[in-house]
Amino acid sequence: MSLLEMERATNTVALAHVFPADLPFPSDDVLAQWRIVLDDPTSTVLIDEMDTGPVGYVAFGGGWLLHLGVVPSWWGSGRAKTLHAAAVAGLIAAGARTTYLWVLAENHRARAFYARQGWQETGMREPSAYVPHPVKVQMTRTG
Repeated sequence: MSLLEMERATNTVALAHVFPADLPFPSDDVLAQWRIVLDDPTSTVLIDEMDTGPVGYVAFGGGWLLHLGVVPSWWGSGRAKTLHAAAVAGLIAAGARTTYLWVLAENHRARAFYARQGWQETGMREPSAYVPHPVKVQMTRTG
């Protein structure tokens, strides 16, 4: 399963209440974003694999948690927490003491997860790049 396929599997379930059912998944845009991350020498991408294949991913660099996702059949397994811990450790090892991320305002599951991991909202909000441009919220974490 590719990064695009994992993100599609994750987001079509996690964000079904945000994006209309008749709106196609923005595969080309998501793939373009992954290419930017993968081409950036300051970014790290980790893929969590089990015997059955890839189950999650995390990307980070430059003081930012860029992507984090676990396919729905593995939700509640602790895989997201493990990926998050690896990303935070990598960011700290790279010298980042304050880190940032963006999360959709209506992605309540992810926002609650990040809050449990010590992230706090900065108050910054802006529309996302994807149609219908839901609002995203910036969060930060120190240490």
